[in-house]
Amino acid sequence: MMLRVLNKQFLGIAGDAATAVAKKPPPPPVVSRKPAFIDAFLYKMKKNPSLLSNKTIWSRRSTILPEFVDTTVKIYNGKTTIRCKITEGKVGHKFGEFALTRKRKTREQANAKNVKQLKKKKWFFSVLLDQNNFLNILFSAIFNINLVIS
Repeated sequence: MMLRVLNKQFLGIAGDAATAVAKKPPPPPVVSRKPAFIDAFLYKMKKNPSLLSNKTIWSRRSTILPEFVDTTVKIYNGKTTIRCKITEGKVGHKFGEFALTRKRKTREQANAKNVKQLKKKKWFFSVLLDQNNFLNILFSAIFNINLVIS
């Protein structure tokens, strides 16, 4: 303890200034979020959203602004355009979230897949039965024995 005091005196550091040097620097301030991305042509329409009605939007990554509420737009999904009415609940989301790029499977498509699998199983079992019949005929011809395979 005595050495520390002597070292502080030797270095010319006094009381509070010595503890201030030893303290860690304060943490950096909390960084705010990045601003929302808006495509250039949408930014121009921000002031006059009536120009936006029934326009095709290719920029799926652009954020929906509150100024666009109650307008109808067409959003390109990579193949076709999909009409979308912008409501208050969609503000802050991206345009691309409301134009799906993949088709949804209907119940009939799922059933068709199951039917194909059932047909494969029936075919497999029919082949097995044919093989069993072949074995029965073969053994009955050679050994005069009828096999019962279940």
